[in-house]
Order: sequence, then C-alpha cells, then structure tokens
Amino acid sequence: MAEQIQAYKQLEKRLLKDEPTASEKRELRRRIAEDLIMVTREGPWKLFSPYLRRLEKLGYSTMDRRLFACVMAAMASKGSPTGRRKTAELIADIERRTRGRKYHPELRWEIDHSLARARMFAGLDTEESAAEGRGRRKKTASRGRRSEK
Repeated sequence: MAEQIQAYKQLEKRLLKDEPTASEKRELRRRIAEDLIMVTREGPWKLFSPYLRRLEKLGYSTMDRRLFACVMAAMASKGSPTGRRKTAELIADIERRTRGRKYHPELRWEIDHSLARARMFAGLDTEESAAEGRGRRKKTASRGRRSEK
C-alpha cells in the first residue's frame, strides 16, 4: 500500500507539470485523491482519512463521486469510532442533499442502495435498511420454491 501511495504522489507531481490551467490541475488532484481513497480503504482509518479530507477540500465533481467517497469511508471505518462518525456524517449529508428531489427511479435506487451499503460496511444499519435487506434475501432465496401466503 505504501508503494502505491508513493507511486500516485510521483505520478501526480509529474502530471501537474503538464497541465496548463488551474481547473485542469484541480481535476487531476481530485482524481488522484479518489484513487488514493480507493487504495487506502483497506488500511487503518488514520491512513485513509487524510486522503478523504483532501478530496473534501478539492470538492466532489458529481453526486456519484460523493457516494463513492461515502462507501469508501464506510469500508475504511472498520474498528474506528472516528471513521464511523465521519461515515454517518457523509450519509446524512447525502440524504440532506437528495431529500425532496425528483430523480429517475433507477438513480434513486442507486443512491439508496449505495447508502445502505455504506451503513452496512460501517455497522450503522438502521431498522429500515435491515428490513430492506431481509426482503431482498427472501426474494433470492425463494426462487424455485412455492410462495407462502
């Protein structure tokens, strides 16, 4: 993991020299930060959190990238109360931003599914998401069986 982090930092330094505008440099830094959170999600929270903070400072380019960061934070939060707290904050922020907005049903499902996965990874499962998960497992387990009513 340390070798990958160092390689990304060297790549970033080399590529930034070639970028002519500030916005292109910012986008390059953002993409490198996204790659770094993906690489460090398996390590301890202390290794992951500086790259998440960096990504937050650079800003998320889309809601998809915000959801990605949330799920990666949830995966990295294992065993860390600080990580779980930060993941809960990210989930609440996404819910606040999406509340009351009309989305295509598939996009709404993707947002809700990503948030449920983040809760599961971080151990923040609510009763609602647990019930939703039970319903899905029941459907897949009941294939080929008679339905009981």
